[in-house]
Amino acid sequence: MPNGGTLELMKHFVPDTGQSSEFRVARLERQLLRERSARLEAEAIAERGLRELYEQKQWLLLLQRVTKGANEADDIAEAFALSLREVCIQMGWDFGNAYLIDSGTREAVACDVWYAEEPDRLFAFIDASRQIRFTSGIGLPGRVLRDSRPHWILDVRDDEGFLRRSEAKRCGIKSGCAFPIVIKDETVGLFEFFSSRTVMATDDLLATMAQISSQLGRVVERDRARRALLHDASHDALTGLPNRALLAERCARAAADLSSNGQGVGILVIDLDGFKAVNDRFGHHAGDSLIRALGERLRGVVELFQRESDPNWPAERVTLSRTGGDEFVVLLDGLADRSWVDDLTGRIHKAFERPFYIGSSEVKLAASIGFALSDTGRCDVNQLLRDADLAMYEAKSEGRGRTIEFNEELGEVIRNRRQLEHELRLAIRDCQFRLFYQPIIDMRAGTELRGYEALVRWQHPERGLVSPAEFVPIAEEAGLMSFIGGWVLHEACDALARLHAMGEAHSRRFISINVAPMQFLQPNFAAQVRRTLMRTGVRPESLKLEITEGVAIIDPVRTAKVLAEVREWGVQTSLDDFGTGYSSLSYLQNLPFDTIKIDKSFIDDLTSKRSQDIVRAILDLARSMELSVVAEGIETEAQRAILEQLGCPFAQGYLYGRPVCEEQAFAL
Repeated sequence: MPNGGTLELMKHFVPDTGQSSEFRVARLERQLLRERSARLEAEAIAERGLRELYEQKQWLLLLQRVTKGANEADDIAEAFALSLREVCIQMGWDFGNAYLIDSGTREAVACDVWYAEEPDRLFAFIDASRQIRFTSGIGLPGRVLRDSRPHWILDVRDDEGFLRRSEAKRCGIKSGCAFPIVIKDETVGLFEFFSSRTVMATDDLLATMAQISSQLGRVVERDRARRALLHDASHDALTGLPNRALLAERCARAAADLSSNGQGVGILVIDLDGFKAVNDRFGHHAGDSLIRALGERLRGVVELFQRESDPNWPAERVTLSRTGGDEFVVLLDGLADRSWVDDLTGRIHKAFERPFYIGSSEVKLAASIGFALSDTGRCDVNQLLRDADLAMYEAKSEGRGRTIEFNEELGEVIRNRRQLEHELRLAIRDCQFRLFYQPIIDMRAGTELRGYEALVRWQHPERGLVSPAEFVPIAEEAGLMSFIGGWVLHEACDALARLHAMGEAHSRRFISINVAPMQFLQPNFAAQVRRTLMRTGVRPESLKLEITEGVAIIDPVRTAKVLAEVREWGVQTSLDDFGTGYSSLSYLQNLPFDTIKIDKSFIDDLTSKRSQDIVRAILDLARSMELSVVAEGIETEAQRAILEQLGCPFAQGYLYGRPVCEEQAFAL
């Protein structure tokens, strides 16, 4: 109640309305109370506003610190570590942990980035958090992964779906929450935080964490782009395997290790047999698909070999790389046992036993493998690579599906061959080749000359005449036979024109030429034959093309197409070396030939009853199929007599004449 002085003062200011002074005083007192209450409320509002403003400033400062740190960080781990520390300190969280999402399994995996003020006290909980992988919907991180939104648990000890409850109880953990890190609509990681107190979610916290998550999402996206660039720079775009650049880097490391601690190194070079024919038949797009499938198959073989050979062998010490085209290289750094190489090459060859598929077409491939080992005394890994490459070419020259180990003797042979290859390229450029002609005799008319087989010789400027047996395999390996074969075709047709111009007796004769597989299967081969015939004006029936079974093995469909096309113009076709292959009979049935040539191996032993029976069967088969037959390699009168008795129509061999130059041959 107001005192006397206050009453007197009130009376002075309160007008007299006829009401009692006490009533007026009470009313004024209520007014004063209302004003005081309003003032206190205004002060409270002002204080609350200031506090909220302060808190908002703190959230803003937190966001700024995280953004600055994330932008300046060298990698994801550094950005995550800084963010966890800043959030934990400002919010008073006891523990913060980061996860990244495995792109393959879509699991949340702890990335070993965490923050704790008292790690010793929380050891059990921290250790458990680092060990568990969370799938969608399982555990706190799994819920975030499933829903792509924050999740909050007021008391993790009462949450049956919280997988770390026992550790949380032991370490005094109570509240927990987790936030997604998102790139566009993809959750790429998440943060989780825990406290020993009960912590409630607030709008400011959720909004700030959403902004932090967005900022960290950009960090992850930036890191992905950087990693993609680094990966593309060091990996083959087609197979995803290490490329030549990464192989060189690991070879350099292997070389350093080899010289410092004597660890063994092995290098394998793998090259496909017949891949060019696949490309020619199905196209480069199909070829690329085949290379991808092969890369995956080889990757599986090498990874299994590594695990089974030595589980402790570091993955980066065994490198399967694609170095270009259809060539792959395996670097074995830290090779402990030489027998492992034999094991690996065996596994690789076995992997090729299973066919590949291009659409519905089955494709069978083989591989030529060359390898070199440091136990030969070499300490230069780059030299080992070159040696393995040389051994691979030697394996390829010996046939499909071979493995050759490099040694010094082999090295000398290969270096000589490489020199010969170089000289062969010069020979093509300078046209150092000559055609020699061996007579083909009609045995039914005594010894009537009916034609010739054109045989190419290399007129080497220093070595003289080089036999085809020496240079043709090298030309085939080097992809040069198409150039040589093209020259042979044109030269033989020019010779035919000159032969027919010599008179009527000569005009009935033919010339037979051998066509290499790679030349025959070229897309433009048939057109090349036709252009040559038109240019020279020779009759198509006077030209005979000889191919071996190897052509049909590579691509039977294209072989049939080309044979049918040239025969339609009148060109004769012949299957050379008949009887030496595995499928000669089936090729006779499916491919359009005019002639078969009995291989010399059957003629050499013609005095034996077995060889005679084989030749008789071939002749009977040819008559039933209306095919002509040439027996090649006849050198003795005894062989001639037996063939004549068996009814062989045509013969070729030293008995009738050796290969001679055009002038001598056409004079016969």
